[in-house]
Amino acid sequence: MRSVSVVIPTYNCAERLLRALQSVEAQTYQAERLECLVIDDGSTDDTAARVRAFAADSRLGVRYVRQANAGPAAARNHGLRLARGDAIAFLDADDTWLPTKLEQQVPLLRGSVALVYCNNSYVDAFGRPITNYVRQVPMHRGDILLPLFCNFFLITSAVVMTRAAIMATGPFDERLAVGEDYEFFLRVARRFHADHVPRQLLVRCVRPDSLSRRDYALDARIDLETLIGFVREHPDFARQHRRDVGRRIAQYRYDFAWRLLEENRRGEAIVELLRSLRTSASVAAARTLVRALVPVNVKAAA
Repeated sequence: MRSVSVVIPTYNCAERLLRALQSVEAQTYQAERLECLVIDDGSTDDTAARVRAFAADSRLGVRYVRQANAGPAAARNHGLRLARGDAIAFLDADDTWLPTKLEQQVPLLRGSVALVYCNNSYVDAFGRPITNYVRQVPMHRGDILLPLFCNFFLITSAVVMTRAAIMATGPFDERLAVGEDYEFFLRVARRFHADHVPRQLLVRCVRPDSLSRRDYALDARIDLETLIGFVREHPDFARQHRRDVGRRIAQYRYDFAWRLLEENRRGEAIVELLRSLRTSASVAAARTLVRALVPVNVKAAA
């Protein structure tokens, strides 16, 4: 049985963090083969006191480490440097696991499979279930690079990986304020195969105050840089999947432009629509561009 290190980055999330820790403690996986690393990214709440109180009464081995605020990528990397397990499970502080998550996932880490993910359900910040959430998780096995490039379906808290694969892939990119997980998992998928458990073993918390929701434009621009950078660094992949790659980037720019238009950022939207059309022409993008170019007073007069 593999030893597993659970890496939990946290920032001012003390109450939800305790629920995350309780869900790790409730795992049916052998407790002696688990360690839990809580990396406090400079919290100003009572995270330290709560974690220490939990650890004192828990059968789970919990290590609490505090660092100066540097973002989730740096916190995860800090945890990876300290991890002693030969498998690594990621868990965000506001998410929780069902009890059999590790028991079902870890045995699938064998052969060429270095990453295993699961399906998940969603709740809001108050723990209320969210039905028909827009983000769905398609299930893919084996070489998942193209599906992942075309649709970022991996949620970090759903993933268990081998330590060897992480060492071979390299750390999360600490320069990225958001989207560091997408960039990281594309690098993983380029080198290793994946498997999945189709059951909903992760309860994902969707918070309106997350950075990716507070600044959608920042998140979108970083994702676009990640996609374009990956194509530039791996021209063989781009040539092999030229049509799929073009459609993915064009569609992302088109969707981004719609959000910009909703925020009345017409100039930025026009730029993204033009870039979308240059990448892979579509009738929808062309029509949207025409509407965006029509002056506001002309539309009002019509």
